[in-house]
Amino acid sequence: MGYSLESDDSKCSTYVHVKKVAVIGAGVAGLQLAERLGKKSGLEVTIFEKTNKVGGVWSANYADFGLQVPKELYEFPAFPYPEGKSWDKFPKGAQVQEYIEAFAEHAGLRQLIRFDTSVLSLQKRERGWLVTHAPNGQGTEGVQEPFDFVVVATGMYGGASPHIPSAPGKEEFEGALLHSFHFREREQARGKRVVVVGGGKSAVDCAVAAVKGGAEEVTLLFRAAHWPVPRYILNLIPFKFATYSRFGHALLPTHHDVSSLVWWLHALFTPLKWLVWRLVEIIFRLQFQIPKEMLPRSRIEIDVFTGGQILTYEARDLINAGKLKICRDAIARYTPAGVALKQGAPISCDMVVYGTGFTKTYNYLEPCVRDALQLQRDGLYLYRSVLPVGVPDIAFLGAEVSTFNNILTHGLQAAWLSSVLGGEVKLPSASEMQRSVEQEMHWKRTWMPSTSARAAIQQLHMPKYHDKLVEDMGFGACRKSNPLFEVFVPYTARDYRPIFGLADTTKSSNWMRLKETLAVILALLLFSPLMLSGRK
Repeated sequence: MGYSLESDDSKCSTYVHVKKVAVIGAGVAGLQLAERLGKKSGLEVTIFEKTNKVGGVWSANYADFGLQVPKELYEFPAFPYPEGKSWDKFPKGAQVQEYIEAFAEHAGLRQLIRFDTSVLSLQKRERGWLVTHAPNGQGTEGVQEPFDFVVVATGMYGGASPHIPSAPGKEEFEGALLHSFHFREREQARGKRVVVVGGGKSAVDCAVAAVKGGAEEVTLLFRAAHWPVPRYILNLIPFKFATYSRFGHALLPTHHDVSSLVWWLHALFTPLKWLVWRLVEIIFRLQFQIPKEMLPRSRIEIDVFTGGQILTYEARDLINAGKLKICRDAIARYTPAGVALKQGAPISCDMVVYGTGFTKTYNYLEPCVRDALQLQRDGLYLYRSVLPVGVPDIAFLGAEVSTFNNILTHGLQAAWLSSVLGGEVKLPSASEMQRSVEQEMHWKRTWMPSTSARAAIQQLHMPKYHDKLVEDMGFGACRKSNPLFEVFVPYTARDYRPIFGLADTTKSSNWMRLKETLAVILALLLFSPLMLSGRK
């Protein structure tokens, strides 16, 4: 089963047999793939969605869930935000859900979706798969249906189980214990003493929501702190210039897929890059007034690949006002009245909310298929973060990749995969794909912190990842109008619209882009004396 790694000739590397495609999940990844595949003649697409809505995580999530980036950084490349409606600059979940539903309606995708239908298992055939699915609430009995190709588009945590770390004494605790996924309304915390466990964005958001919801007392309990990223650096420069531009990308740990000259230049400027990041840490520490207990122990240029979070000042202000307590510790055990900590004094509470992520599973696949996937302790490494080398006729779209602009990443993945299935993109040999996968795996393991999702993490290296997808499809990676913009102006979905058959209809003029670029250059000029003084 799978591609042959012994030969450069792989009869499985073409997809002329694919006529019927199953897409699992109607979130932003699955919808964009269905829209792209709809442009290909002769393909029948079916989307299986276990809920009664499109949108995936946006259809239901924790209280105050919303975008941590401005809306232009969370936009379908094939479908700009509709005009005629006032959209918030940083939309909350309900508005994002409305936008996703508008996309599904515009593309005519609802007729392809089987709502309230769960996929129970996938069984490999010589070519294609048997998909066992069943309407929700009808037990484990299911119907088997053959498909030539299956795409798992359930998102990074779709279909995963909420992760709640174990601690003794849970049955003794007299309060409520729940995961952030089930903390849907602020009012759930009203009048209660709440402990929120976790140091990531969901935990911080839930702690802030609990305070706003009228909780009597809220404590944020965490083992490791992460660097917060402000929406505006120095309250002046939009963060996107540092995180979505090629200039910002150049300051990161060097990517493995660069020329010898580029590698040498990165090595030459490593001390300066180090100094820039230390300056950024000082700025962020001052902006957020980070207390000693919340000061991260990892460098920011590494931390953004595991826990970087774009935050407002709400948590900072609540901490300073004494309305949100912080505690760097961990739960040792539950007591009837609260939690006992491993180091500090016990905390009395009526509710414990875990913002501790999710646990993925691949149990819907047969054991032999799971073995062929070559699942590692740090995740599932795939060619272009989409195709498993060892298992043909299946892809993971948006399910094994994480960037700071997931909706755009999923759109480019969808365009790439539809081009692969349509024959416009020719895959390299299986051995070459395997070498590419192994090269990325080795590179990540040399510097990126070990986590169960390390294989999926691209984060701020997304410009390089997007470049590879775009180049595979025969388009130019550099998509700005001039070299200055190419280096300094952030990349957004707008830059990729021609790939999706759209003209750039944005009202932003080149003059506006130039002013943004000049703002970055001004900031660099302001920073340069500090950097030069630091080198003396």
